[in-house]
Amino acid sequence: MTPKRETPRAIEERGTVKVKYARFFWPVLRWMVLIAALCAFIPTLAGLLDEKGRWEPGWGWGGFVLASFTLVAMNLKPDTLPAIKGEGTASQLRSPNWSLVSYLVIVGLGFNWVCAFLWFSRRYAFFSTPVIAMTGLIMALYAAIALLVARFTGGNWRTPLIVFGIVSSALAGIVLRLGLLR
Repeated sequence: MTPKRETPRAIEERGTVKVKYARFFWPVLRWMVLIAALCAFIPTLAGLLDEKGRWEPGWGWGGFVLASFTLVAMNLKPDTLPAIKGEGTASQLRSPNWSLVSYLVIVGLGFNWVCAFLWFSRRYAFFSTPVIAMTGLIMALYAAIALLVARFTGGNWRTPLIVFGIVSSALAGIVLRLGLLR
């Protein structure tokens, strides 16, 4: 009688056992950093709107910058598919990280709202109709730019979404930092 030959089992090293909920760790951490960045964004906006007419970064500026860079750094890691038959790696087509996109849109909206408020030289209240209408008009202009980018990139919606977020945040941030509306 010959013994049956068993297939060897894979040996797992100690400490490499996968936790059931490990796949939720990074998304939850991204959203926590997003919330921290947005909480620090409010005092940063208040520093932009001080009564002295100059930009006072305030206590939230450091937390806002740190959380912003952390959020961007966490989202820069590209997901790749494994190499198939020696063809190298292919970038995985997926939607952008929504924590980064929502962060860019919210920060862009806040910066543009401050730009619209300063454009009217503080004659109107912060939540008045002219300020809200001007902010909507500015955001519609950024959306038109994103749709133009979508048209030129062949209808891919991922690129215009990132363009909309970056343009709305960057341009208003530059205008505010240079003090063009003071």
